[in-house]
Amino acid sequence: MYTVLLVDDEEAVRNTIRSFVPWQEYGFKVFGEASNGLEALDLISDELPDVIITDIKMPYLDGIKMIEKIRNECSKSLDIIVLSGYDEFSFAQEAVKLGVSEYVLKPISISAMKSLLERTKLRIDEDRRRYLEIENTELYQKAFLLYKERFLASLLSPGKKRIAKERALSNVTHFGEDLKNASLYAVAVMDDQEDSNYLLVLDNILKDTFPNDAERPLSCQLDNQIALLFKSQMKMNFSGLFKKQLYRAISILEEAVSHYFGHQLSIGIGSIVDSIDKLSSSYREALEALNYCQIGEEQHIVAYGDIKRLDQDTPKSVTVGELKGNLVFAIKNNLPEDAKDAVLSYLGNATEYNEIQTKVLAILTAISEICSSYSCSISSLLENEDLFEALSHIRSLSSAQKLCSELALRANEIASAERESSHIKFVETAKRIIRKRYSDSLFGLDQLCDEISISPAYFSTTFKKETGLSFVQFLTNTRLEKAKELLKNSEAKTYEISESVGFSEPNYFSFIFKKNVGLSPSQYRNQERDL
Repeated sequence: MYTVLLVDDEEAVRNTIRSFVPWQEYGFKVFGEASNGLEALDLISDELPDVIITDIKMPYLDGIKMIEKIRNECSKSLDIIVLSGYDEFSFAQEAVKLGVSEYVLKPISISAMKSLLERTKLRIDEDRRRYLEIENTELYQKAFLLYKERFLASLLSPGKKRIAKERALSNVTHFGEDLKNASLYAVAVMDDQEDSNYLLVLDNILKDTFPNDAERPLSCQLDNQIALLFKSQMKMNFSGLFKKQLYRAISILEEAVSHYFGHQLSIGIGSIVDSIDKLSSSYREALEALNYCQIGEEQHIVAYGDIKRLDQDTPKSVTVGELKGNLVFAIKNNLPEDAKDAVLSYLGNATEYNEIQTKVLAILTAISEICSSYSCSISSLLENEDLFEALSHIRSLSSAQKLCSELALRANEIASAERESSHIKFVETAKRIIRKRYSDSLFGLDQLCDEISISPAYFSTTFKKETGLSFVQFLTNTRLEKAKELLKNSEAKTYEISESVGFSEPNYFSFIFKKNVGLSPSQYRNQERDL
């Protein structure tokens, strides 16, 4: 039997369709009804039907918006039929774009409804037949493994609506995994490695380490970690024995994985639980245990139950005020490693998910304030990544350290570039002022620095770095270039030219001119006029 969900805001319409259509005769049954899109989505979240028959115009959430959500969040291929009283092209056009199977105008007769069901059953039967044909292909196997991994991740993820136990067991049986008869479970977590072959390597290591399928843990990638789901058919009163077997298996696995990658890996272990419903709790505990591994260099495998003993030795982190002070100082003074250290010091010994999230938000707030002072936003630091998407994957200390360190270093780069840009700006401003005021014999470094509000020492260092000349050299060169023009193109006397370009003493002007040009002012004039 194929299941059908009826969605229409008119109860009379739903009653008529449900009561007078011979559903079972055509292989269907109505499993639920909804009066608007919101109610329908709530029903779908528990069980996805085979067919949805829906109206367009409904309160709260209309049919088009509901179908958009279904396509984006639930299923791209679910058979959806629209029964609408509106003969408008725009509605039909949207329905086609969203992959609606049929768009039928109300009112619809019982005979037309029967024909509709016949066509729908043929479509679904054909789809099922095609799926069976490709079941053994390589592409299908890859898709199947991906679907299995996503399902396992949904069992563990604390941030999503967890699947009911009966449905979970049904899906696990569909995957062929021997979880249905298990009575004890435990989750272990290790950080994902930056290696494109990591998952393939891990899968091979798992097969070598656990040749017996029943003993081999299930694995999935979840929020930058690899989660391992261990299982046993032992009863709860044998949980101590299962725990010993679990620790031994994880030790062997850790040694094999570390040997392959050439460095020590850390693994956190959650508590043993007796139900699939409790797997997300064991996963959270495994994450917290993994975070303790990352605090202490000597601990590579930590179980959640051991955390209290280890907590006495963990260092205390700095305050929010100290974080902001350290970050501002490091970023404004171009000390990237100090900026990274400020982040790591503040995260300190955070191990619980909520604590990590709170500290990450505090760090991002501090970085955001610094970014504002440089006229940029924290989102611009992520290089086309979505900030909220990045935050949603922060569940472990290592992922928090990685994200916050990268943002702190990028903020430092922006500050450095801004400083470099501001250097160029005030140097160009200084050049313009010098070219404008060179004729003033009293004009000097102090007057210039007062005008652009920069200390003489800082100006001198930066100006020399950008131009290759000191302030005095640049000013002298500017005066001499103007003097050359006057000597070539005017009949002014040397002392008059000296005064007009900012030299108060004609003799000093002649001395500086000959030293830089190699000729006296009069010799230079005669030479240029002879050319």
